[in-house]
Amino acid sequence: MLFVGVALLFAFKLWESLTSTGYAFARVTYRDQTILMIDLNTKEYKVYDTIYKDQVIVTRANEGIFYVPGSTTTDMSALYDVDSYARTNNIVGVKLLVEDGKIQVLYQESPRNICQLQRPTSSSLEPLVCLPNELVVSILTNMESEAFVPDSVLE
Repeated sequence: MLFVGVALLFAFKLWESLTSTGYAFARVTYRDQTILMIDLNTKEYKVYDTIYKDQVIVTRANEGIFYVPGSTTTDMSALYDVDSYARTNNIVGVKLLVEDGKIQVLYQESPRNICQLQRPTSSSLEPLVCLPNELVVSILTNMESEAFVPDSVLE
């Protein structure tokens, strides 16, 4: 059984590398709606026109920091202690970091705080899943850069 599992993992990794275009994009989904798409290499982004668009904060995108809504992340006191920008702007939500072509959850609040324990990812086989916050960050590695259009960003 272990051998079959390892063989399948290797097969999936091989399939991912064969279908990869060389570009990696993070698709952030909140409550089953895509709210944000981020190019993991350039940190360019696209905010989607949803009812949550005002809760997606991208003013620190050049630093690789994005704030997105989260269902259980409401007490921001721990984040405010270390993030003066979030405190000054009264930001409420999940804090994401894009760095070195990978994305990770830097801050979130949930019953066991498992979401921010997930390691940074750039693999379509390793999405970031934060179920208490109804947030999923999936990685797209088979999309061409022309399909990602940051020009239609909402401000």
